Amino acid sequence: MRILEAEFKIESFGYYDFYLNYEPIENFSKSYVFINNLAYGEVQFYEGKNYSYLGELKLKPEKYTFQIALPYEDFKINFLEIKEKDQSNSKIKNFKIRNNLSDNAKRLLEFFQKIYANYIIAGQHTNTSAGPEIAYIEYITEEKPALRGFDLLSYTPATKTQEMTPHAIIEIEGNKGSIEKALEWGRDFGGIVTFCWHWYAPLGGKDKTFYTINTDFDLEKALIEGTEENKALLRDIYMIGEKLSIFRGLDLPILWRPLHEADGRWFWWGAKGPENYKKLYYLLYEILTEKFKLNNLIWIWNAPHPDWKIEEDLYDIAGIDNYVPPGNHGPMKFSYDLLLKLTDYRKLVALTENGPIPDPDLLFEYEAYFLWFMPWFGDFVFNESFNSKEHLKKVYNHEKVITLNKLRKLFSMR
Repeated sequence: MRILEAEFKIESFGYYDFYLNYEPIENFSKSYVFINNLAYGEVQFYEGKNYSYLGELKLKPEKYTFQIALPYEDFKINFLEIKEKDQSNSKIKNFKIRNNLSDNAKRLLEFFQKIYANYIIAGQHTNTSAGPEIAYIEYITEEKPALRGFDLLSYTPATKTQEMTPHAIIEIEGNKGSIEKALEWGRDFGGIVTFCWHWYAPLGGKDKTFYTINTDFDLEKALIEGTEENKALLRDIYMIGEKLSIFRGLDLPILWRPLHEADGRWFWWGAKGPENYKKLYYLLYEILTEKFKLNNLIWIWNAPHPDWKIEEDLYDIAGIDNYVPPGNHGPMKFSYDLLLKLTDYRKLVALTENGPIPDPDLLFEYEAYFLWFMPWFGDFVFNESFNSKEHLKKVYNHEKVITLNKLRKLFSMR
């Protein structure tokens, strides 16, 4: 991948908007921006356009090096434009809590509002119910994350597929028991729970059938009432509704991130484009909210692209999944600004998946007010090239990072 580099000089301390002007492109693309070798996050380039707003930065007078990984070889950038402004607009405005949420779900969102721009919540995804990442983090830092991520990938019936690799089998078996562990985390430990769902295709495919490449499951057909695909789709949704109902009985809030990364199209729920994704999202929302009365679910929209936007009243938080080079702990400010712009500055936003954890000092210096970070499982925690032991110690002992111990002092659902 080709890297374009340019230098610029800031003359006075202040806030600056960044824009890129480029030759019009035929297809949507995106890339990452680096300044002085630190990751500033994701930028998007839209078909038919010739410029993109990157975001806002608070900068000191000095020289800077701007770098961008060009999304493809003949992508042509004309110029970088930097405009000084009087004040920042990188905060949410008029955030509203949905009326139909449960009492504890509302209380959790009120807590999020309270800590917004003052703290960031430490999160960690665990692909297995055992969650060795939690024990590792505690051993290194003497702290646990306040937010633990779980996956429902083993909780639907079509997980035995053709040509299964050992990795797929081990992953499914290790994932079993996640609901029980999530209950323990929220009810007994006082932690916050989030679920994603690597949804094995309801019909057909090989190995890990949540990947588009591994299944011919047709979402368009599945959205037609009465088809075999539709019956299998509804079977899975109702099974998940039953599983999640145990949390409703306890009024235990769940940060619910379904149909994640649909805009990438690498999962079958995104393969048929934004309109079919939205239809599936609305169907899932209707069944879980109306049929199962799961008003304890705090819905996360996690397909950050204007064509894939969900109706504002049907989600609570916007999330972005970014994986920058190993060991790069930049502030990801452009990713933050991208989410704010996509949500019209009216939603709380989170770094719902990441590799390296952004440096908390940089997050608050550059005013990238994510609600939480969430490293993926396995090597993203255990391999020090992504997050060193020293970096974990710094993050988990930072005054603005909410760990499980801090959470217990600041918030309780009991």
